Amino acid sequence: MIRRALYFTAGIAAGVAVGAAVSLLLTPASGEDLRKGTRQRFRHILDESARAAAERRAELEAELATMTGTPEVKNGDTAQSNGDNSKL
Repeated sequence: MIRRALYFTAGIAAGVAVGAAVSLLLTPASGEDLRKGTRQRFRHILDESARAAAERRAELEAELATMTGTPEVKNGDTAQSNGDNSKL
């Protein structure tokens, strides 16, 4: 199951790379316009990727909290020890 998802993701990435290369070769835009547009698309992809990763992380943290019975972690904070081991 994981292998199929990995192959699917690799196929999508290869398709995106080929599509980007073809569009760069066949576009009628000037060099500066092309670079500006490429930078904007790249930033958009990075932003969307970061958003999706944060969303998935929150889902997984909630699932882990449900499975272990621990409180959910909010805002990306992690549980940290204060160094006081006297209660152990």
